[in-house]
Amino acid sequence: MSVLSKAIRACLGPVTTGDSGDLQAEAVFPSGFPGFDGHFPGKPVLPGVCLVQTAIAMLGVHRKAPVGLKRLITAKWPAPVLPGETIRLVLKPAGESIVKVSVTRGADKVAEFSLEIVTEVGSAL
Repeated sequence: MSVLSKAIRACLGPVTTGDSGDLQAEAVFPSGFPGFDGHFPGKPVLPGVCLVQTAIAMLGVHRKAPVGLKRLITAKWPAPVLPGETIRLVLKPAGESIVKVSVTRGADKVAEFSLEIVTEVGSAL
């Protein structure tokens, strides 16, 4: 597991399953989080790839097995995530290997993206 992956898991709260089968979790990325390094000096903003990796980490925690990214299908980043902000991620299965992800900060939408994931052979989301 990479340094960044370990840091992301440390920022991720418990992963729970909602009534409709979606996965939910909160995350807080402190100012010392390595993803902020160089993005951007003096005005840190969480890179979108860290949100994608957080969704992948949630799936791995839930499944108790490795999950990988095959491709990013769609992505919208309407608002930045700053150090110390609490965000909420909701992952909804949208097919055998497709996951739709919504990221919010309170009532504000931070990101929406869809992922095609790679899981262990013969297993579903």
